[in-house]
Amino acid sequence: MQKLFRSKSEDDDQTNVRYRKYIPHVCVVFVCVALIVVGLIIIFAGKAEDDSAGDEYAHLREIFANSPGSQGQHAGDEIDDPGNQDAHDEDADSLGLLPIEELIKMNEDFIGWISIKGHIEYPVVRGLDNDKYIYTTFSGESNKAGAIFMDYRNEGGFDDHITILFGHRMRNGTMFAPLVNYINRSFLQENQIINITTRDGEILTYKIFAAKKTDAWDAFYEIGFSGNTPPASLFPDAPENASRFLLLSTCTASDDRNERILVFAYLDD
Repeated sequence: MQKLFRSKSEDDDQTNVRYRKYIPHVCVVFVCVALIVVGLIIIFAGKAEDDSAGDEYAHLREIFANSPGSQGQHAGDEIDDPGNQDAHDEDADSLGLLPIEELIKMNEDFIGWISIKGHIEYPVVRGLDNDKYIYTTFSGESNKAGAIFMDYRNEGGFDDHITILFGHRMRNGTMFAPLVNYINRSFLQENQIINITTRDGEILTYKIFAAKKTDAWDAFYEIGFSGNTPPASLFPDAPENASRFLLLSTCTASDDRNERILVFAYLDD
């Protein structure tokens, strides 16, 4: 005989079966929500880190802006009143190198300041190796922006035949990100001047003459440290009398983590 009524245990079993079939869907929802939350945390944490580095370097620019010879003026710019050059020199003497000394006091690794007008304005450091400043800012904070740093093998600073500076290509366009634009010939021709202010207050003017996309094993990363003076033929686009070169290196937007941009400049004596 067919049962007219189900027992309570049978009802519970059917209810459990009905609920169990929704479990996979609920799990998927929870996983999706968790991924969204984690993604938002990563995004906001990354932005906070970018903002922190941005604030730090903005403060350092304010300090450097008070250096003699950097009062909003770049090497190679015309002086407003050429006949009053003595007054400019007297002002520089009276000010001394206090802002640069302040940067040195903040970080003994400070080796100079790099300026590409309108694009790059950063202090340059040199560590005991090429690892320290990859994820450490000028002030010593742990940050993916790192710092602009000189190859530790450049013991003579900017006096070496070839000097190499490294910096990250940040997604927000900071640090050495503008170097990627030098692959474009018109951008190169319009933005050729690099000014380096050394920790001694000397202003060196370099002129960019070439750029190329390459990889982390390019011979140029080693050629200046072989013990021999690299032949001038290595730089066919540079003037024949050029003897000191500056190489700027950064990564690209490629998925290939080993892809690099190298920008070449010579000291314009």
